[in-house]
Amino acid sequence: MVNPEIILKGVPICRGVAIGIPYFFSFSEDSVPEQVVPQHCVDSEIMRYRKALARSREDLLRLQKQMEEERIRDGASILDAQLQLMQDSLFSKEVEEEIRTKQKNAELAFQTIIAQCQQRFNALPDPFFRERFKDVQDIARRIIGHLRISIRVSLANLPPNSIVFSRELAASDTAEANVSCASAFITELGGTTSHAAIVAKARGTPYVSSVSFEKIEAAQHTTVIVDGRTGEIILSPTIATLEKYTRLRDELQSHLEKLDEIAPLKAETFDGYPVRLSANIEVASELATLHQHGGHGVGLFRSEYLCLSKATFPNEEEQFNAYQELVEKMHGLPIVIRTFDVGGDKGLPHQQESEYEGNPFLGCRAIRFLLKERAIFKTQLRAILRASAFGDVSIMFPMVSTLSELMEAKHAVQEAQEELAQRGESQGRIRIGCMIEVPSAAIIADLLAKECDFLSIGTNDLVQYALAVDRSNHAMNSLYTPTHPSVVRMIKLIVQEANHQGIPVTICGEVAADPRFTPLLLGLGVHELSVATRYLPIVKHAIRNTSIIAANQLAEAVLTLATAGEIQELLAREYKKNVPDDCFYNY
Repeated sequence: MVNPEIILKGVPICRGVAIGIPYFFSFSEDSVPEQVVPQHCVDSEIMRYRKALARSREDLLRLQKQMEEERIRDGASILDAQLQLMQDSLFSKEVEEEIRTKQKNAELAFQTIIAQCQQRFNALPDPFFRERFKDVQDIARRIIGHLRISIRVSLANLPPNSIVFSRELAASDTAEANVSCASAFITELGGTTSHAAIVAKARGTPYVSSVSFEKIEAAQHTTVIVDGRTGEIILSPTIATLEKYTRLRDELQSHLEKLDEIAPLKAETFDGYPVRLSANIEVASELATLHQHGGHGVGLFRSEYLCLSKATFPNEEEQFNAYQELVEKMHGLPIVIRTFDVGGDKGLPHQQESEYEGNPFLGCRAIRFLLKERAIFKTQLRAILRASAFGDVSIMFPMVSTLSELMEAKHAVQEAQEELAQRGESQGRIRIGCMIEVPSAAIIADLLAKECDFLSIGTNDLVQYALAVDRSNHAMNSLYTPTHPSVVRMIKLIVQEANHQGIPVTICGEVAADPRFTPLLLGLGVHELSVATRYLPIVKHAIRNTSIIAANQLAEAVLTLATAGEIQELLAREYKKNVPDDCFYNY
């Protein structure tokens, strides 16, 4: 009996098409034993932990070398970030101190410290950074495996044409997967910003998340098709369906080869309108990809990454060294450093239990937190100002909602400049901007623009706050619509007010990285897009296939439409007409 064709729907993470056989992957999460370590055995227990740490580091170095040999810069950068993370006191002093003071076995002490670290990550309001805890979990799983002398379950020995099904994947899982055998990844959990997803994208491996495994039985389906563009999973496809996707897979491969050829070309429309194309980064190792793809600079450096794994906020020297490294690796290109976007429910190093908030997304976070914690804010500002002596640096404040917040933040910058001058420290000329992420800021964009050198629209947060939809809630996916007329009109309003003041506006977030939005954004008057480094060639391709005249006409048409669905259909239709060879987004 032939199994009927079954179609499941998930969230597309990495575009592409794959055809293969199902491979169900899981890893052991056995409970960690609790043992009392006699005082005279504490040193040997610490040494046992150090050996597990060293072996884990060797694992990552091997994987990083493999990524470099495959010329997968994003994957190598992620593993480099994990290697840097392993040098943090979290994985050395804090664990060893826990073993020494509590006299507990290394596994339990390590798990305790990791749980404390998870609280700090959970305090972050941005799902992007909460997703970064997956790196800590990835490292932790590896270390625990070596401590328990267990054989780590790995994707290194997959059978050919494997479609990997797993509840969740870590960055090292996707990195270890044999690229010639792992045709696609399908998970129940995980988002677009997870490092597992980034590695998959860097390798060009299709990835679909938020798929329910209830209807999937490995023994009954010998062939699986993954459409990473639509998020569809097709089990037991018919012959006609199989032939259709085989042709599509070949077309996608041809299109990818064309994208590699445009890296050295200018980011300008075919009628000569130049666009600044910058990158969003979180670690210095990502800058190699920026330069490789001809990016114009860094439009957003997420400075939170410097303090995610620490028990305390990094001091001025630690921050200065990190910022200086970034600025020097820019080779003269500009970089925008966003001040810490932290705060929320619990887990911040200084926060008392009485201060916990019920709704961290609407509470003391980002600029509100920094203005409340002036010492932390001023420390960061001094470090950034010192780094500005080495290149083109701008400061950007996150989550500004009122003019008074902006003015108070600017006053803090002035105070930090005066303090450095009194110390005789060198500092360069600094530009100041703020992120427009909430409707109140969009409405007073004229007031904010008068006090800024630039504005940056954070579309991810702007959409969720404008529409009252939690973008990390998969059940609300249908309501999280960047094409909502209110969002488009807010972008138009912000750009207009910035133009009146003669200052530039940058768009960052998922909208900026979606080439179907590129003509609309240009037509609304946006001059700069800032995207993750892996999207630079895709967006540049969209820019070069766009006419600024047609973009203006498209924007005028979009502003007359009443629903998100109508706007989405128009953007898809126009994009297919202008970029007919892009089978990644034309569906």
